[in-house]
Amino acid sequence: MAALIIILVLAFIGVLISAFMAGGSEKRKNALLWSAGGVLLSALTGGALFFCKEAVKEILLKQKPHLSFMAESINIPWQIMLQLGMTVFSCGIILSLWSYNCRKSSSKWYWALLWTLGVAFLIGHLLFLPQYYGIAAFVNFFVSPKQDVFSLDLSMLPAFYVMLAVNLLGALLWLWHTLKTEKHSWKNILVFAGSFTGFVCLVWLSAWCAGTWAKKSVDTKAAVLGITPSRVAANEPAELKSLVNPEFYTKHPKYNPPRSGKYDWKKDTIPADEKAYTMKFFTSPELETYLTSLKRSAAYIAQTDVQYLSPLQHFRSLVRHRADIAELYYRTNQKEKVLPELLKYPELESLIPADTPFLICELVRTATRNIWINALIQYGPEDKSHLPTYRKFLDWSKSWKVHLPCEAGFYLVYPPEIKGKIAAFFYAPHLNTARYRGFFDAVKRIPALKKLEQAEIISGDGMYAKAAKRQRLGMIMGQIALALKVYKIEHGKYPGKLSELVPNYLPKEYVSPSTGKKLDYSVKGTNFTLVVDGSSITSER
Repeated sequence: MAALIIILVLAFIGVLISAFMAGGSEKRKNALLWSAGGVLLSALTGGALFFCKEAVKEILLKQKPHLSFMAESINIPWQIMLQLGMTVFSCGIILSLWSYNCRKSSSKWYWALLWTLGVAFLIGHLLFLPQYYGIAAFVNFFVSPKQDVFSLDLSMLPAFYVMLAVNLLGALLWLWHTLKTEKHSWKNILVFAGSFTGFVCLVWLSAWCAGTWAKKSVDTKAAVLGITPSRVAANEPAELKSLVNPEFYTKHPKYNPPRSGKYDWKKDTIPADEKAYTMKFFTSPELETYLTSLKRSAAYIAQTDVQYLSPLQHFRSLVRHRADIAELYYRTNQKEKVLPELLKYPELESLIPADTPFLICELVRTATRNIWINALIQYGPEDKSHLPTYRKFLDWSKSWKVHLPCEAGFYLVYPPEIKGKIAAFFYAPHLNTARYRGFFDAVKRIPALKKLEQAEIISGDGMYAKAAKRQRLGMIMGQIALALKVYKIEHGKYPGKLSELVPNYLPKEYVSPSTGKKLDYSVKGTNFTLVVDGSSITSER
């Protein structure tokens, strides 16, 4: 990144030198050669930038550090790189034209130099730091922030054209000014400098008015719809950080349960000493204390206005551990304790709000349900005395729904606050209009999400479509697995076909949420296997 900046700076200095030499040359041949050199240097710089995708990506991540977690998936299209190269080339031409005309005022060269440097500063900020000025604020009204694809949006290309057109217009006006008026007057330079600066100020002022209106519109609409600010916080409070001991696994390296450990228990790959340690430790008060701390941390999920990531991780870990304990009870022939352990899950799931504004919470809910269902099907007792409990679970599973929060509240606090009053003042138009567009796009998405939540067959590969498929798939597999469990307890065996579960156990025969085809179900001996869209669940113990 540093090398790229150095190359650009040196190239612009070279362009300025070429332009001043061209403007000072008495012979036309020399003037043309210097001008050609400046144009060639601009072209070479723009061409070099075209191949610097990694450097541009590094600059993007430095400006937006919250995207660092998906650095590997960020893709910068070649059209963007081509446009950047063309922009650098155009900037070089504009600078050359400006400095050439300024050099005409040879008796007042220092005014020409200061004005040229000022123009270079304006061009650099208008093209590469648009947040400080008004152009980008208006672009936000026409460019939607994309949540489905982690790549630069090609719809941003018009922004470059608009900014470039502004500077080209300025260059043409400067050319007309220097050709029409007296060329040796420094007053003319100051007049045009003031005019151009006034033009930029006018653009920014109009953007500031637009940003103020945008902020008011968002706040009014949010109040009408009852949408409150929500955010995913990177910095966690000290109280939350202190809840869970981060050295638990360091202190107990030999504790490796089936789901939370690093070995495959079904294939018996765990070393004998670690297996013995795990079998003994899983009923210890120390482990229970650790799980209690995970539950306290997971309770932070219920804060609907802010979401911390560690409580979600701790919630998943807690559910895995509870499933591990149930399985270890089964393996140590304490089968009477398996179901009481698994009965703790519905209470744990209540830690996640029923109508959470965060999509990530819903995905975590789906993932932990799958963990619980698998453990329940594989290790839950099949005595008829437990039939009411399984019936209750089956009825509960029928109330599960796909929930896709539009996350409009996220934009009410987007983007992060800017440090410094002056910086915040100049950033205001861009931030307010970006907030406006993101919020209203999210609000407009609500009807489509409602339809997606109700859809049986879900098409598309966007973020929300993938989330809906995952949730629908989890619901289908969970209900069918529980229905099969109840059927076996009542009949002593699994049904030969899933259609036999309708209508006494399931309201209908489900199909794949991705393809609409029937599910792949098979029975082998005393076990069943259900495969849907690459995911599977089996009763094999």
